Amino acid sequence: MTKKLSFKQQKIIIEKLKKIIGKEKKRKYPKQDIEIENARIKNITQGLSAYGAQPQNFVGMLTFTVAGKENRISPFDDLDIIIRKTKVAYDSMIYYIDNLRRFLKKKNFEFIYLMVFELQKDGNLHTHIYFSIPLNAFPDFFVYYHNYKKNFTKPKILKNKTIIPLGRSQLGISMKFMEKLIQAGFKFEAYENPEKPERLDWRCVNFVTKSEFKTGNWPTLFFYTEKNLSKMYSEKIVEYLRKNYEKKVIQKTVGSQFSRHHTKTIYDSDEWSEIQKKFIRKVCGKVYTASRLPIPVFKYQKKRKEIMKLYPTYTNLNTLISDCLNGIATYKNGILTCPNGKKLRLT
Repeated sequence: MTKKLSFKQQKIIIEKLKKIIGKEKKRKYPKQDIEIENARIKNITQGLSAYGAQPQNFVGMLTFTVAGKENRISPFDDLDIIIRKTKVAYDSMIYYIDNLRRFLKKKNFEFIYLMVFELQKDGNLHTHIYFSIPLNAFPDFFVYYHNYKKNFTKPKILKNKTIIPLGRSQLGISMKFMEKLIQAGFKFEAYENPEKPERLDWRCVNFVTKSEFKTGNWPTLFFYTEKNLSKMYSEKIVEYLRKNYEKKVIQKTVGSQFSRHHTKTIYDSDEWSEIQKKFIRKVCGKVYTASRLPIPVFKYQKKRKEIMKLYPTYTNLNTLISDCLNGIATYKNGILTCPNGKKLRLT
């Protein structure tokens, strides 16, 4: 278990992060730039939530950090060491998600995701990943998730990048989808978490033996109850789960709430959020990465006003994505065809 830093140590970390960020270039239109960036994030989160809301899919959250005390940032680290450790952590997380995506693609499964990077209070990088995959991809998905940490235990150099093992990680899925998995033939057993007695960790009986589970050398599998979802995310999720909505409507709501909650650092403008964003962008380049949507976000944003003139309902990207999934609208060879038959080339 990671030792909690004192207030003084956290302050030291913050001051070092500020030094690494350095003096920033003045923006000509700072307010407008922030509004444009927030609109872009909003479109991506909403679009991915709509895209992930497919009847054959289940949605969930992946969270993880990196392993090894020697790989974690300390208040005593020099600036160059903090930069190096952060870059290694970032490369290792990107490596994981890229490999997972390619692994599932070989199995003919599409992995829809939004990966957001944040800093823990001690300055260490971690990530939250909203995902959506087909229900019948669960065996492959879970085996990859379980075996990655089990088999990848030593650092390695790949394409001049240092890739290190993952540390504490959690795969979170709604209880509603657990029921679907049980119907599909999977079995699960619950165990009290020794560090958090109020919560349960789950073993997938099909893939993890009891003795293996008890060693603790496996990533956590967690099923969100209505109480968990309400406490961790919002009452809106619970409201939709309780009512008789279509599955895709429930998925879209759960997905949007997951994404909104885990991108709050990007939206927030308090000092700590701003430090995180500026530091991660400076050292890593990106605060988030995501799978491709049926329509590229930058093309939609560029042509949004023209699209709305053709079809006013498309003021939100998620509505357009939903219509593409349902075959009501199409986007092919750079041309968007709206439900009313009107077309527009997106360049």
